[in-house]
Amino acid sequence: MPLKKVFPKEFEAVYSVLLVSSFRLAREAAKALIELHPDFKVVEEAAERSHVLRVLASLHPDVILFDLDPDYAAGIETIRGILKNAPHIKIVVLSMHDEDATVESALRAGVRGFISKAGRSVDLVEVLKTIVQGEAYLCPRIIARVIGWVRNRELKGAPNHALEGLSEREVQVLRLLADGQTSKEIACSLNLAVETVRTYRKTLMKKLQVNNVAGLIRFAASAGLIAIAEQHKSDKGGGSG
Repeated sequence: MPLKKVFPKEFEAVYSVLLVSSFRLAREAAKALIELHPDFKVVEEAAERSHVLRVLASLHPDVILFDLDPDYAAGIETIRGILKNAPHIKIVVLSMHDEDATVESALRAGVRGFISKAGRSVDLVEVLKTIVQGEAYLCPRIIARVIGWVRNRELKGAPNHALEGLSEREVQVLRLLADGQTSKEIACSLNLAVETVRTYRKTLMKKLQVNNVAGLIRFAASAGLIAIAEQHKSDKGGGSG
């Protein structure tokens, strides 16, 4: 029996929501905002992404609000797994990272909406309304960039083959390297061993056929992972870490 039918009859239509976030405060804040509206009910929360698929074995929410932070690569892999098993579920992601690579990865994974955490919290329920009605949503700052992709043919039918040859984790490490972080800082951010990050760095250089971090930065800029104007921040660090 669909979840929306088990709630009180005074609700014309109650849409069920599953919250996924590693941060308890984020879940509590989202739940408080969502349940101010009588048409939505948070039916479950998941802190560990590995727990989401188990939750979905018994629950069938109308929409999942999925926090991609702090590890967007792992989050996108989880989303792929969800939609492989339950393609009818609508997923909205929110993140503080709205770089082109993150947005494109999320859209390719099958999400129906992308919310920037820099946006207004009061918009959250309106976004959920849009999604459950079968439409899609991108926050305004992302829409402007998507229009740019289309106009400039940066989002091509024939994708960047070098970037497609990278795993989500490799793309994430590449973005952080290009942002000027050392291997030690990346290891801390992604909860990896420093040697693991260094191995990723070597693998990236081999795959992308570059000899140093500066080459990785140039590739990241050309692939849209960072803005070209930001390169000077990383050039200072060179191959440190």
